[in-house]
Amino acid sequence: MTAPDPHDLDAAVDALYTQPLDRFIAARDAAARQAADGGDKLGAERVKRLPKPSVAAWVINHVVRERPDDVAALTAVGDELRAATQDRDRARIKALDHLRRERTEALVGAVRDAGEVDGRPVSAAVLDRLTETLTAAVMDADAGAAVRAGRLSRGLQHAGFGVVDEEGEEADLVALRPEARETGAAEAVAEQAPEPAEPATADAAERAVEETSAQVDALEALRDDVADRLRAADSAVGQAQDDVTRLDEELTRLTAERDAARGTLDETRVAADEARADLTAVEQDLDEAEEQAAQARRRRRAARGR
Repeated sequence: MTAPDPHDLDAAVDALYTQPLDRFIAARDAAARQAADGGDKLGAERVKRLPKPSVAAWVINHVVRERPDDVAALTAVGDELRAATQDRDRARIKALDHLRRERTEALVGAVRDAGEVDGRPVSAAVLDRLTETLTAAVMDADAGAAVRAGRLSRGLQHAGFGVVDEEGEEADLVALRPEARETGAAEAVAEQAPEPAEPATADAAERAVEETSAQVDALEALRDDVADRLRAADSAVGQAQDDVTRLDEELTRLTAERDAARGTLDETRVAADEARADLTAVEQDLDEAEEQAAQARRRRRAARGR
């Protein structure tokens, strides 16, 4: 019987991570059946146990496959950083850290500007996971190799003491790397795979994995949606607060103007009352003067008639 070709299995595994996220489980099960039909039961077991990537990991794998040279250039900065750190070259470390930030932002910014990956919208939370994973790929050589392989099931974080996945669990970076390309898939599986479980137990465990993976995916999508709504609400609150502050200032100004206008109105009313009283007095004086003038004219006519 011809021995299974480990490179065929590795290619099949690699192809799984190019699939749309919602097709991963079906494609994985089909690849496992194909390996089993070809006589590679150990390889089939390995494929069957591959977890479905999280949304963030799927996006990261896609970016790696779309821009492998840019990702390789970014992780190469990590090698230089480690060398500069060993040499205690502070100027070099500072320059390389700036370069790391630039290259990371170039990759993340491209996804942010596109707003989607392969037709799937990308949330701010996923962009954060992408940034964290690329940073881990620079800071840790094994993480860099795992990221470049494009087979992540979870995003990575560099936690100072090592690399953890996006759920805070210690990341098995060796298992994430495509070792079949170097040592053969069969050897890698033999070294990494646990003892086969009883069929019934394995099937039940597989169903549990799929169910919990689906639940995790659903909750991740819900979390991203809630996070987006929270950011929108926070933005709306900030805008409303700005409006309230602006209107309070406007109200204060208008209240001051109103009070000043009222003061002016009171003053003009007093002035109008005084002017009205003066006018009445003048009119009375005018009436008296006109009466006196009429009397004078009558006396003058009477004097001329004598």
